[in-house]
Amino acid sequence: MTPGIKIAFGIFFFFLGLGYLFRPALIERMNAFIRETLLNDAYISLERYKWGVFFLLLSFLFLYMGITSIYGIPEW
Repeated sequence: MTPGIKIAFGIFFFFLGLGYLFRPALIERMNAFIRETLLNDAYISLERYKWGVFFLLLSFLFLYMGITSIYGIPEW
């Protein structure tokens, strides 16, 4: 996986995590499109914070992996 794709995934998951935490109405509209495949209403209403934190952590992982593959691991 190239560093650019990792950074793009990281940014996508970051905004998705923020959406779950701060704009649940926007996520519910997105849920209308993919309700049958990935999500259901119980996950949106009952486990909103858990999904939001999960996507934020996933975004930081992808951002870290992408940035370290571009610039290398810093020497302390």
